[in-house]
Amino acid sequence: MISEYEPSKRQTNIMVCVTNQKSCDRLIARGVERGGDEEAQLHVVHCVHTSRNFMGSPFEGDAIEYLFTAAQLAGAELTLLRAPDVEDALVDYAQKHAIAIMILGMSGPAADPDNIITRLQRRLPEIEFDIVG
Repeated sequence: MISEYEPSKRQTNIMVCVTNQKSCDRLIARGVERGGDEEAQLHVVHCVHTSRNFMGSPFEGDAIEYLFTAAQLAGAELTLLRAPDVEDALVDYAQKHAIAIMILGMSGPAADPDNIITRLQRRLPEIEFDIVG
């Protein structure tokens, strides 16, 4: 019996980096759009420095609940990270989870050669970056 070879689909891991409630819906929606099908695994990640509150708000509990619900509705895994170096934590997460696409919101002046997006791109050259303005 001859069977037709059908290459297996490779799962695409997408990481959506969110910083606050105002932009998270837009960034998560882009992650869902980029995933396109059920083969993509969506990771919503919020990372803050160890000395700061997660959402920078006195209503932190409500903001985290909102973020959890937004991620859940998108079929995403939500990860909250607290680290002494946010950039290192994001790089480590991306590498450990074989991220192929990283979605971020615009961070400061785009022309700044030392903004976090530029530094992440230098450290993770194998990842496609999708910057949402």
